[in-house]
Amino acid sequence: MMKFLKNLFSVEEKTADIIDNSDLNIAIIAILLRASSIDGNKDELELGMIKNIAITDLNIKEDEFDNLYSRAIEEEDFSADIYKWTKIVNDNCDENLKLNIFRLACKIVNADGNIDPFESNFTRRLSGLLYITDKQSGEIKKEFK
Repeated sequence: MMKFLKNLFSVEEKTADIIDNSDLNIAIIAILLRASSIDGNKDELELGMIKNIAITDLNIKEDEFDNLYSRAIEEEDFSADIYKWTKIVNDNCDENLKLNIFRLACKIVNADGNIDPFESNFTRRLSGLLYITDKQSGEIKKEFK
């Protein structure tokens, strides 16, 4: 009986879920979508940049992009924050890739040449959630001034 109770209440270590590459791509696209919409305005320039980034920087085939983009929009619409996506990125990316993802988000935020308080807050939260130092974040943000 004791053995049964021990087994019942013991915490088993879960094996790490192996993430599908498309899940990582959806997370990145969702972060970029949030960057484009955080100011309350999704404009065609930013959405075009996201497609270009996905194809050139993430090496997503154009025909595959539409499916990933639709799924990312759905995910982004039903999510209140970006923690879910940054967790996927943190679990599957090294520091250099996380810095590049942050750089891409900053590129989207700066696309219209105006950074409003919501966008500034977004980049600050994103850098914290991706474990990017203030120095690294500042250096990346300077690239767009």
